Amino acid sequence: MKKKIYEGDSKIKGMRTLTIYYSKTGNTKLIAETIAKETKSELLAIKPKKEIKSTGFLLYFRGGFQSITKRKIEIEEPKIDINNFDLIFLGTPVWAWNLNPVVRSFLETIPIKNKKICLFCCCASSGKGVLKDLEQILEGNEILGKREFIEPLKNDTEKAISDAKKWAKEMKRKARK
Repeated sequence: MKKKIYEGDSKIKGMRTLTIYYSKTGNTKLIAETIAKETKSELLAIKPKKEIKSTGFLLYFRGGFQSITKRKIEIEEPKIDINNFDLIFLGTPVWAWNLNPVVRSFLETIPIKNKKICLFCCCASSGKGVLKDLEQILEGNEILGKREFIEPLKNDTEKAISDAKKWAKEMKRKARK
């Protein structure tokens, strides 16, 4: 589950950085990998024990239903100790305008406290509600910033990558203050 995306150490000027994400369609993975590379952070993909097998409309129907009903999903135990990191980038897809059930279950299972956190989501229209929900779930942490990316693989991928790099640099600077 642990993956280094660069050659080197995630400890930059005394600050260890981790990028955590879940991605079903690849949008969130693209942004997470971009952020991890830009910040020289370690990368942790959240893995459900049983992946939703649906695609297309059926995926949106099943996944959306699970999101709306706040269904708990069993996740694989991370092979990384989150407590060893100071700065965390956390990314999720938005399903039916709600927090993805895999990320919700991860946050209910793995406590994250006293960290500097940057939140991002990938969505088709708006992720503001999901970012607000994440902020509430992660109470007790310092939320440095929130960012949504609108379907980066479907829209202007290069612009999304460029925007993710700029945002990651800005958040890293903010975290050092």
